[in-house]
Amino acid sequence: MIHVAIVSHGHENLLIASGMGGLRDAGANMHVWIKDNRPSAQLKAYCLQHGVSYIDDHPGLGFGENNNFLFDLISNSVGFGDGDSFIVMNPDITISPDTIMTLVSNMQRDAFPIATINLFRDEQHQYVDANIRRFPNVISLLRMVAVRSLSEPYDKKTMSETCHVDWASGAFLAFDARHYQALQGFDTRYFMYFEDVDICYRSHQLLGLGIRFYPQLNATHTAAHKNRNLVSRHASWFFRSFLKFLSRRYFVYDRRANISASK
Repeated sequence: MIHVAIVSHGHENLLIASGMGGLRDAGANMHVWIKDNRPSAQLKAYCLQHGVSYIDDHPGLGFGENNNFLFDLISNSVGFGDGDSFIVMNPDITISPDTIMTLVSNMQRDAFPIATINLFRDEQHQYVDANIRRFPNVISLLRMVAVRSLSEPYDKKTMSETCHVDWASGAFLAFDARHYQALQGFDTRYFMYFEDVDICYRSHQLLGLGIRFYPQLNATHTAAHKNRNLVSRHASWFFRSFLKFLSRRYFVYDRRANISASK
């Protein structure tokens, strides 16, 4: 079974208009779960009508904690079986069920438990979304001054074959459910931003390889990029989360790996 987790923050109109990001009628092998962070009677009624699981408990949680909440809810209600998938997907993603089915089939064929696809910023798929990037480091602040970006995106136009990348945006991340459990989900110390970098970094340390990227599989991501306004609350979350990731990378994860290697 493929379980798709979507967290809504007032996105009811978008989700309804897009038919749950294209997954409303996905079929028996895929189940969509909506965690409504700003409860909407309209969205609740729509989900009830179309057989989508709707949850509005504990509103106001951060990105990672909301997805962990859904994972635990699925575990404790229907349960995850061997080979089941848990997919984290933004409400502003539009994708076909066949694309997700192909992704999961490819992951199982390749025996790799975490992956992403090629996101575009427009429905015609002419403008790429920078959803795959290299891990930020201590000199990333210099990059921010120069090009207004803390991490370096891959040049997806040169990537036509399946490969591994450092990290992929939490806008769309696919996990084998057992791997998500082994990682203990997202680190809830991040309220918003860099929790995707963090979980990808921990996965890389566990597996020895980064996220598997399938460039031939496409979806649309109409992102708002609220963190780019330097005086916004989102910018504050963004920079605090960036510093938190650097601290954990160098003083927790890398130190732990070095201790294990020296034994």
